[in-house]
Amino acid sequence: MGKYMTYCNPLSIADVKSGRWLDAKLTKANERDFKDYRSISDPSVVYYDGKWIMYPSYSVAYVSEDFVHWKHVDIGIPHLNYSPAVVYFRQKWYLIGHGMTEMYVADDPLGPFKFLGHMTDSDGNIIVTVDGCFLADNDRLYYYWSKNFSDSVTLDVERVVGTAGVELDPEKPWQMLTKPVMINYFDPSKTWQRWGEKNQNSRMGWIEGQWMYKRGTRYYLLYSGCGTEFGAYANGIMYSDEGPLSGFKPQKNHDPFTEKRTGFTRGAGHGCIVDGPDGTIWTFYTSIFCFNHMFERRIGMDQVLVDADGELYCTVTDTPQLAPGVVDNQENADINEWLPLTVMSRPVASSSIEGREPIYACDESVLTWWQPKIEDKAPTLTFVLGSLSCYEIRSVRIVWRDVGMETLDGIMPGAFKYIVEYASDSKREEWKTLIDDSENNEDLCIDYREIEPTVAYAVRLKICGAPRGIQPGVVDFTVFGKCVKNKN
Repeated sequence: MGKYMTYCNPLSIADVKSGRWLDAKLTKANERDFKDYRSISDPSVVYYDGKWIMYPSYSVAYVSEDFVHWKHVDIGIPHLNYSPAVVYFRQKWYLIGHGMTEMYVADDPLGPFKFLGHMTDSDGNIIVTVDGCFLADNDRLYYYWSKNFSDSVTLDVERVVGTAGVELDPEKPWQMLTKPVMINYFDPSKTWQRWGEKNQNSRMGWIEGQWMYKRGTRYYLLYSGCGTEFGAYANGIMYSDEGPLSGFKPQKNHDPFTEKRTGFTRGAGHGCIVDGPDGTIWTFYTSIFCFNHMFERRIGMDQVLVDADGELYCTVTDTPQLAPGVVDNQENADINEWLPLTVMSRPVASSSIEGREPIYACDESVLTWWQPKIEDKAPTLTFVLGSLSCYEIRSVRIVWRDVGMETLDGIMPGAFKYIVEYASDSKREEWKTLIDDSENNEDLCIDYREIEPTVAYAVRLKICGAPRGIQPGVVDFTVFGKCVKNKN
């Protein structure tokens, strides 16, 4: 079997921007107090004209026409802070950002957008909302956001955060028609909602990341807890058969909805649920990196299924998956046999600086990386897969760390140049090219490549170049495939 079309989490997205400027601004920190880094999170995705359009935190927007490769598009708005909210309603597109009052409108989902008005409550006051989302329900428009309910909920906890909802004026979409209603709030009896890496604080849970999805006559409220900086970050779902502002109850069979506490991709919070090709449903979510800052993050996606009770469920993955568009029509796919072949395989490097040894390129942690010495002009990292057995390689993932990136000083991220080779004999005397990106100009801080099935005994990464001023670090080098019979 030849190549399929696959993807792997975290998603391989081009031109991921610096996240430090926004994280510093919204956490009231000094940018110089921590190292620069890339970040992308909190995706709002719409299915329009046969393609996906993603509006994530830090940089809007991205377009995917094949549901795998993403192209960055400037929509004319410098930023929307975190978690942009987007909706198509009455032949117009509306956008608003986290902690912002300004609402924008356009005739096309990629703009140009122009200022429309300030979000205003039913008393005429301009208000700031957090982690908002819209729902266009026939000819009515609704808005939801994360709100502090501590003054109105009698729970013995530090803070009660939950989801508020309200109907908007369809003629003036920035205007709320009534007082907001409380749809859900932190429930200390649900362990996964509790704050902390181990959900240790039973008196606090950060309920955020609202997204409303309608299927048939049922309304599904996606929301996240316990905090975006933790591997325990997860999404829950409440649903209502009554209406978009009442009657919501948690799913019985699948709560939380997405959760991933171990492995390379941890955390599966703040995101969205969106339709895809061929009647499929997908969820996008935020996963954590959090080395340089607690809000350093990436994005993942997985398919959503519906059980016999109409509840939505999903398995969060960090191995190759069939892509949208082929997931239901790729016969005899053996993708479940594609396993990580290099994890904890103790590679050999041409050099490494102290504390950044080669094993850190394969330890399934986003907090560590291999880094060659500065004087090493031709860094290599070699993984032996086997000698008595060999392996059929199907895909390769490289996750880069931009060591020395400093956008304030003009040291900008960019493309890494590299070659991946493989040994076709057990003695590793003959090396052939698997991937040649020695002239690469595409900026992919996570670079996932599917290849034609290739039998190998070893693989080798050769770094050929990095952006000016940046030292390359390899957070992860994973080869995916399966064990096959020794061909020698």
